Amino acid sequence: MGKGRGNRMSEADELCFFALLRAGLWDREVDISLFKHSVDWNLIMEHGRKQTVLGVIADGIEKLPHELLPPLAVRRKLQQNLLLIRQGHIRLNNVLTEVWKKLTDAGICPVLLKGQGMAQNYIYPEQRQCGDIDLYVGEEQYDAACRLMESYGKVDGYESETFLHRHFHRNGITVEIHRIAAYMSEPSSNKYFQELTCKYLKDRRCGFGKLRGTAISLPPANFDAIFIFYHFVRHFVHGGIGLRQICDWMLCLHVRKEEIDKESVLREIRILGLERFWRLFGCVAVDYLGLPKEEFPGYVSVDRKKVMRAVQVIFEAGNFGHYFYDTSKRPETYYRGKLFAFYYHFRWMVRIFPFDPWLLLRVGMVNFRNSMKVALAHR
Repeated sequence: MGKGRGNRMSEADELCFFALLRAGLWDREVDISLFKHSVDWNLIMEHGRKQTVLGVIADGIEKLPHELLPPLAVRRKLQQNLLLIRQGHIRLNNVLTEVWKKLTDAGICPVLLKGQGMAQNYIYPEQRQCGDIDLYVGEEQYDAACRLMESYGKVDGYESETFLHRHFHRNGITVEIHRIAAYMSEPSSNKYFQELTCKYLKDRRCGFGKLRGTAISLPPANFDAIFIFYHFVRHFVHGGIGLRQICDWMLCLHVRKEEIDKESVLREIRILGLERFWRLFGCVAVDYLGLPKEEFPGYVSVDRKKVMRAVQVIFEAGNFGHYFYDTSKRPETYYRGKLFAFYYHFRWMVRIFPFDPWLLLRVGMVNFRNSMKVALAHR
């Protein structure tokens, strides 16, 4: 746990942080015995923001007795942040339902990935900090979906495309139209992952959820258990994640536990070569976030020190690694910028290497080879 150096929380404050987070996640009482010391509320709020779980932390704070509440100035600032979080949900839900109707009216069958689908698993969905909208349409309907999105509102010049998806911006919200759900660096693992996507999404084995009266297609529980996990592991390997991503995955496992085929999920995780990270983050979900062991597929206890190091790394990097990689110092010239990025990425890989050396070595070699190809092809 933290050692109270710099902006790192003391061990006592970190215990308070996770007590509040668990209380907000599970709608449970807070262990008030943890709050008898002088709590550094500003630091707890800072990490709640960096981990994008501030709304859930606020739910936990509401369960404290009046004498243990944060100072009035901290509570006022927290309420301002909560207002912005809730307003973000309203804007995002409005854009989602509008886009969804336009796509389905045109005969396109999207599937909502992550985001607002995950938010529905929280006690108070509007307290989960939201990001963008990810809609999977597949290769066959991708071009038609993009053409429709181009005609939806005014093109603002911020649209961009990768081989994975195309970004559109509407009313301050990013909408990503996916031709494929995700990809893996290693060709053999990626081939199997694409087979899973076809199995679960292209064959339309999706369920439906209601959002503001609109029926939204959601992935099957098995796919979400694997996809949400792989999505945050990929970001973890490439620079870091926030606790919100683990909370999303954990609540998916909890809320949809009756739908999940645990043996099938474990088999697919093994084939994808992600078993070590599955066990590691499973311990984070159980030991720090409060998931019952019996609800985690294949729970195996991992060395306590390794789990603590993983949590420490998550706190250091923050949401998607924004607090590890200082982009403001990146040189403007192309090759110097590449070297700068390589330096930070190498430092990060050294930091996380002990968690799964063999996997990270393979991924690192593939990524380095691909980066060299891009750099050498640059003109």
